[in-house]
This record gives sequence, C-alpha cells and structure tokens, in this order.
Amino acid sequence: MKNLLKVVFAIAFAMLASNTFAQQKFAHINRTELIQSMPDFKTTQEKLEAYKNELVATIEEIQVEYNKKLEEFQKDSETWSAEKKEVKSQDIVNIQRRLQEQQASAEELFSRKQEELITPVLKKANDAISKVAKTGGYIYVFESTAVHYVDETQSTNILPAVKKELGIN
Repeated sequence: MKNLLKVVFAIAFAMLASNTFAQQKFAHINRTELIQSMPDFKTTQEKLEAYKNELVATIEEIQVEYNKKLEEFQKDSETWSAEKKEVKSQDIVNIQRRLQEQQASAEELFSRKQEELITPVLKKANDAISKVAKTGGYIYVFESTAVHYVDETQSTNILPAVKKELGIN
C-alpha cells in the first residue's frame, strides 16, 4: 500500500510539474546586439576612444624622448667619458622604466574608465529587459548567444520589444 501511494504521488507530481512547465513562458534576447544598438553605447565608445587617444599620446611622448636619448647615446657615446656614458645610460634606463610604468598605468586607467562608462549602459539594458520580461509574463529570459539551441516556436525573441522600451528604432 505504501508503494502504491508513493507511485500515485510521483505520478501526480509529474503531471503537475509538466503542466506547470507547459504554462511557463520563455524568452530569449541577443544582449550584445541590444547594447550595441543603444545610442548610450555609441557615446560610450566615442568617449573611450578619445580617452584612449589621450593615454596613447602620453606614451608616445615618452617613447619619442626614449628614442631621442637612445639615438644620441648610440651616435655620441664613443666620444664621452665613462662617467658621462654611465649617466646617459642610466637616464635611458629610467626613461624606459617610466615608459613601461606609463603603459601599465594606461591599461589600468583605461580599464577603470571603460567599467565606469559601460556600467550605466548595461544597467539600462538589463532594466529594460527585466521590465519587458515582467510585463510579458516571461519566467525565463535566456541570452541567445550563450545557449546552443533556441526553439523560436517555444521561446519569444524580446529584442524588438526591449528596443521599443528603450526608444531604439
């Protein structure tokens, strides 16, 4: 009798679970495509490009200084005393070190600036996705590029609705 009761509960649970699963609505979206279509993203990209150019200009200035000192050393060092060669050599090493430090610093600064500028864009996109999902009664929204297969007959592409929510044509 206990086994029969277990079987009945298992069947009832399976029927209930499959019925509940069948009633759930699924959606998918290509979030990358959404973000790249946002005007905010384009503005962010322009700001990042300008910032990168500033950082590169600083590095290039140091590189020019380094090349000039190195060329001078290679050209004139034969006529210099040992002491002057040592001073000039140390100067080149210091500039090279400064160049490496500036390159590392520029990478870190760019990464921070990128995160600072892209975070609000991502939040805006995620908020719009959540709003459309809640309004549409979707229980799951999958990132379409992160799954191997999407059956579009059983899952709705909400990209157009999210773009509309964001005012993107």
